[in-house]
Amino acid sequence: MSDRPLPTNPELDAIEFSTLTTLVAGGARTRLAREALARLSPWDGLRGLRRLRQMELGPAWATDPGGLPIVAFDEALDEVLNPMGWPLPEHWRQLRLGLRAVATLLRTVAGLAWPEDQPAQPDTELGIDLLQVTAAILPDPTPLADHLARSFTDDGQLDPMKVPGLADLHRARSRCFQAVQAKLQRILRDFPEAFQEPNIVERNGRQCLPVRVERRSLVPGLVLDRSSSGATVFLEPFEAVQLNNDLVEADQEYNQAVYQFLRDLLDSLRARRFDFERWHRFQADADETLALLRWSGLCDGTLPELGQDRLHLLEARHPLLLPAVRAALDLEPLDHEAVPLTLELDRQRPGVVISGSNTGGKTVVLKTVGLLTALARCGCAIPARPGTEVPELASLHADIGDHQTLVGSLSTFSSHILHLKAILAQARKGGLVLLDELGTGTDPKEGAALGIALLQALSRRQCWVLCSTHLGEISQWALRHPRFQNASVQFDEERLAPTYRLLVGMPGQSRALTIAAKLGLPPYILDHAEKVLGKREQDWREFLRQLEADRTRVLEQAEELERRSAAVEKDRQILARREEELRARQDKFQRDSQAKVERVLEFLDHESKRLVKELKARHQAALEANPDRVGTEARERVRTLEQIAQAELRAGAPAPRPAQDLPELKEGGYARHRGLGVEGRISALKGDRVVLQTTQGRAFEARAGELEPLFRGDLGAEPPPAKGRVRLRAQGEPLHAEINLIGRASDDVDVEVHRFVEASIAAGQKFIRVVHGHGTGRLKAAVREALRGHPGIAKVEDAPQNQGGAGATVITLR
Repeated sequence: MSDRPLPTNPELDAIEFSTLTTLVAGGARTRLAREALARLSPWDGLRGLRRLRQMELGPAWATDPGGLPIVAFDEALDEVLNPMGWPLPEHWRQLRLGLRAVATLLRTVAGLAWPEDQPAQPDTELGIDLLQVTAAILPDPTPLADHLARSFTDDGQLDPMKVPGLADLHRARSRCFQAVQAKLQRILRDFPEAFQEPNIVERNGRQCLPVRVERRSLVPGLVLDRSSSGATVFLEPFEAVQLNNDLVEADQEYNQAVYQFLRDLLDSLRARRFDFERWHRFQADADETLALLRWSGLCDGTLPELGQDRLHLLEARHPLLLPAVRAALDLEPLDHEAVPLTLELDRQRPGVVISGSNTGGKTVVLKTVGLLTALARCGCAIPARPGTEVPELASLHADIGDHQTLVGSLSTFSSHILHLKAILAQARKGGLVLLDELGTGTDPKEGAALGIALLQALSRRQCWVLCSTHLGEISQWALRHPRFQNASVQFDEERLAPTYRLLVGMPGQSRALTIAAKLGLPPYILDHAEKVLGKREQDWREFLRQLEADRTRVLEQAEELERRSAAVEKDRQILARREEELRARQDKFQRDSQAKVERVLEFLDHESKRLVKELKARHQAALEANPDRVGTEARERVRTLEQIAQAELRAGAPAPRPAQDLPELKEGGYARHRGLGVEGRISALKGDRVVLQTTQGRAFEARAGELEPLFRGDLGAEPPPAKGRVRLRAQGEPLHAEINLIGRASDDVDVEVHRFVEASIAAGQKFIRVVHGHGTGRLKAAVREALRGHPGIAKVEDAPQNQGGAGATVITLR
């Protein structure tokens, strides 16, 4: 590939376009991608394709960048495809890794799916231009990568032991080498005094020994070489000549086989030249797209809308003012944050005249608009808020900076005039023209006249025009012209510093006298300057000052209103969330209350049946039982059941308010049932009976004594946590955490089990155990039946193996 420098574009260089394209290209891994990005141009016709592929790979890049690997193999491919090329080990390693990465890239991209509701970008076709389409039809390079992996080591060296036909030759050469080494080692041991150093060396491809000249008679042999000092000869002993001959022959045979293998391998690879070129091109296309996505992440950018009739920048920033971009370019960080730029132009008013003090940022505004428009029209993301729109860029012209030349004997003014002449000759309809310091370099009145005439000509040509100026005549002309509007860069007179904030709709002033006064210029000089300005000019400047003050105040009020609106919206969301939480709590409380009532009713039904059964059994044994004792025990059981039911219903109910804080029960008020927790509005009072209308729209009737009044804000509130469950204190024998029922009849244990559970609950036990043994299982079934439905029991299960296993039941109490 050619390394010649790319042609420069002075107009694009004026807005620092090449600096950004160099940075974008630096994010690419492959040579083809870097070259393509270095040639970025708003007029290359590829913006739609670049945007399409960024939208295609963007989701995968954001979620799984490892699935889109790029391993460049440019140098290796050059050697492979060059008929005279001979790859080195690093090339074989590069080729293997590159093909492996291409295989992964093809699988990932082929599995992508373009959203059915997403149309193609302009000038693109989904059935052709998507990388997914190309990935689906390209062959898989995995077999080639596997073949290279079997033939070469990780560092690219040929592995003869894995290549058929080379392994035997490699082993034969190794045997010959070992034979020569063994022979020479034996001679070294036999005649140590004959050698300068006890080493085996190689000369002319043959193994030999470094022998002292005066001792050469000790080792008969052939002299292959001499040292530079002449004190040592490199001698091949006669005993090793044949072994060396065998080694040289084996080595030649092995090298010829290696050469033939590599030649055959290269021929087979070159036969697939078309596949390699397509893989390489596909990798470069994906790499170019990923480089654009890296740029988007670096500048926190978005792809703007591409329109025709509107230039709308929303909170745009010059890329070279962003901290991340400056760090990537090794530039010094700024001492202030980049102030976002918002600007809107349309076909009815395509021109803007920016005025204001020096160092206020007028040139930055021009470069920002030009650079972002050019980047967007290349298909690159730009640092601006979604909703930004840039028009078609038929041409771009920028007269920014000093064009004075000494070689051409051109003054500043002359160079500007020649450049403006070229702009008038080349500007096209829909082109963007950026003019910095229009009308300067000559008499202000003549400069203003020339500037106004130039703006008028560009307006008739229907160009987008942005110019900066210090000449009030041009700003006043823009106030009257229907296709132009004024803008100014805000300036803080107290700090004598620009705010870099663009105020569209009003002209600015240079503030030369104000700045001079702040810097201490003598008052008499300033007074004389005011007189020279004249009454009309002073009135104009005062009008601009007042207008800017009013505009600043309105902007501050708008920002404050926006902050308040955001706060109100946040409060509304919080209230809505709290209302939803309260409603969910109320629904949960209603469900819990209903479940609790059903559980208590089930328990009472079960225990009443148990009590009747027990009384019947006592009646059958009436001759042996004491009737008074039976009645007393029955009343105690009923009282115990009533206490358990009341405690269960009260558990978790909201604590009542102090009497002095509660309103009275009255129609239209609100109340809660103390036992069931049902809440609602009092719809009717009928003596001692009260009718509640619940939040579910149901009517609930209860006695007045069962209700407690509520404040309106308490309705639906979450009940406070229970302070503790009511426990019954049973009288009788001391409590044991275990009861043994082995040997008892299954039909008379339910009462004893029931009393054991109640006593354990009253004593605050958490875990208890009933031992019933294995047997026939009837006793265990009777115990489980006695425990069923008890509201104080949270869990019933077999005991662990070390505590009886299935022969005991462990009960977890609430």
